[in-house]
Amino acid sequence: MKKYSGFTLVELMITLFIVGILVAVGVPSMRTFMQNNQLIATTNELVSAIHVARSEALKLNKRVTICVSDNGKSCISSEKWALGWIVFVDANDDRVGTGVKCSAAADVNTDCLLRVHDAIDDPQLSVSGTYDSNSADIEWFTFTSRGVPKDTSAYQSGTFSICSFDSSNTVINSRAVVLSLSGRVRVSDNAAVSCPASP
Repeated sequence: MKKYSGFTLVELMITLFIVGILVAVGVPSMRTFMQNNQLIATTNELVSAIHVARSEALKLNKRVTICVSDNGKSCISSEKWALGWIVFVDANDDRVGTGVKCSAAADVNTDCLLRVHDAIDDPQLSVSGTYDSNSADIEWFTFTSRGVPKDTSAYQSGTFSICSFDSSNTVINSRAVVLSLSGRVRVSDNAAVSCPASP
């Protein structure tokens, strides 16, 4: 006679209990891990966009602007960089932008898009910044043909705060992207990060 073996009901219950404990411990850790990865990725993407704006201003010998954009075509008046941003040749110094993508044959005397970053899909992440000179919210930066951040009348510098929140709107992690008057950009975990009250 053939004997069948398998799990008893007690063994199955113990196994399910252990799996339940592992899931209960692992899910919050996984969420924190994912949020930290999103924070780092967003920081790197913002730094990259600033580098592109500066290098293209130098290369094209034109003003290049980076600004908040919720449609990927033109600037909007907002300090919420999590809505997305664009980098574009700002040939007429109006800081408006255009939906036309730059091409090799493009006339550099007109505005054209160099890079588009869509909205951040994590509702628990905020990206904002303030100018060093007057603590106003950063909505845009313009790099001159010499690679320095300057609007039509004054040099610009500032600090972006990238903040990650938990479900109770408590900041769990943050980073700062600092843009100097010379146009240099650096990332800091130790700078005074000014996170909003909620994302």
